Amino acid sequence: MKKHTNQALSFAVATTALAGLATGCSTSGASADGDCGTITMVVPYAAGGSSDVVGRALADAVSSTEGTRVEVVNQTGANGTVAATQIATERPDPCEVIYLPTGPFASMPYFQDVQFEPADFRGIYAVNEEPIILLVNAASDWQSMADLRADADRRFTYASSGTGSYTQLAVAQTFADLGAEAEGIPFDGSAPAITALLGDQVDAVAVHPGEAMQYLESGDLRAIAVFGDERLESLPDVPTAAEQDVDIELAVAKALYANADIPDEAAAELERIFSAAGESEDVTNTLATLYSEPSSVPTDELVPTLEAEYEENGTTFAELGLIDE
Repeated sequence: MKKHTNQALSFAVATTALAGLATGCSTSGASADGDCGTITMVVPYAAGGSSDVVGRALADAVSSTEGTRVEVVNQTGANGTVAATQIATERPDPCEVIYLPTGPFASMPYFQDVQFEPADFRGIYAVNEEPIILLVNAASDWQSMADLRADADRRFTYASSGTGSYTQLAVAQTFADLGAEAEGIPFDGSAPAITALLGDQVDAVAVHPGEAMQYLESGDLRAIAVFGDERLESLPDVPTAAEQDVDIELAVAKALYANADIPDEAAAELERIFSAAGESEDVTNTLATLYSEPSSVPTDELVPTLEAEYEENGTTFAELGLIDE
């Protein structure tokens, strides 16, 4: 896949080793029909972020409902592409899955060389969708997008979970829209990115509400915009970016994927297991605490949706001057 050059965006990577829907010829000892004693779920972001929290909730639910052990492995770096590369290029394992957002498939390939494409994967289960909010340190003078625009002559810095992530893209687009220069500093997940903002090492960060709510409630951070089409029930006083004349709407869809070449029977079993877990009370409650919504995307539409979003992003990035047309 062709690498596109960008000076503003960068995305994070992760690697996956998933084991166990059975015993057989794959590296995890899985049989073709997907009968696993252990499943390894790779979450390619640092512990403590929303992906980690949801991934572990799913793992616990599978263990409770199926009696199947699920090992969660946090493998950070390059915002998911390392882990995705491992799943796509290694011997197909009927017991391997990876919990990924849309970005590594639909935006990151425009900014770095990757060794995979959506067709290398098959969807297992659409898990959730998370809104994105823009945060600043509460000790700053910025109360709104207008305040940031008023300081457009300064050079801003912002933390992100990696170039090409949708959270990073939201901030990059914001400062571009405001006519301000901004430097993105990538971290291995949202938790360390938030820590950087708390330590006043950067000016802003875009994250999911559940990752930052404790700091909003404590008064350490301030939310100044929601990148959605409406305000959040959990943050009714925080206006959307569009309300503040910044026309950006972005949310992050997350799902479980496996190698495209695993047997149909194994894929069906993985889907059954994780669908049941996703509908459990514990996972539903976890999503609620993160102010995240269950996804409604059918499993067979996951990969086509990634392919369509990749094409749409190419047009958007070209219009923003982030890549060559």
